[in-house]
Amino acid sequence: MASENSAKKLLILGHEVTPIIVGGRIAAVDVTVTPHVPGPPPHHHIDSDEFFYMLDGELEIMSDGEWNAVGAGDYFVVPGNAVHTFRVPGDRPARFITGWEPQGFEQFFVECGIDADQADAFERSTAEEMIPKILDSFARNGAVPAEAAAPAR
Repeated sequence: MASENSAKKLLILGHEVTPIIVGGRIAAVDVTVTPHVPGPPPHHHIDSDEFFYMLDGELEIMSDGEWNAVGAGDYFVVPGNAVHTFRVPGDRPARFITGWEPQGFEQFFVECGIDADQADAFERSTAEEMIPKILDSFARNGAVPAEAAAPAR
């Protein structure tokens, strides 16, 4: 049974996320990425850098078109306005801590996360009807999908 100090696990886009709360605010997010489930759509954050600190497994992080392999103990920073996403290269889950400087985007997880204790949480987190909610939350929390950032031709 979880104690009152247990962090609340959420599912978003098929990945388990646990907001890490310090002083009443989300300071970072603990993420477990499921193999063979796509990462977030390529996007950039307006005016904030994002960091990844790998706890377990392997992850490939795309930053401005270049894929970077990171493993347990590695630290990677995506500079503000760099288009990025991530993927798991193998069959093992990857776990990392991520956060933003300045803070702000972490609210996205609270708005779009599905309580992991719900029986259908995975399915609901990856359902087509989540896409408009995710895009709306992206916009309100300072993230821009790569397609929206590309110049019109």
